[in-house]
Amino acid sequence: MQVKNNYDITWEKTDKDGKKEYGTGVFNGEIGTIVKVEPKEKYIEIKFDDNKEAWYEFSELDQIEHSYAITIHKAQRK
Repeated sequence: MQVKNNYDITWEKTDKDGKKEYGTGVFNGEIGTIVKVEPKEKYIEIKFDDNKEAWYEFSELDQIEHSYAITIHKAQRK
């Protein structure tokens, strides 16, 4: 789960027709799954629930937390 807004992080999304969309910004409360870890290049790739994929450098990992046991308050994004 993203725990603070990051307007600068880049992402890409592929729709069901194969069309790619690019943008920036991942926001507090968005939930995703880590799909790739690259220890040599020091980044991870996360696929969010809305199908956008973002890449985080290891130095940015303080922006994400495990969300397997979140509170109702966080689940409702309040």
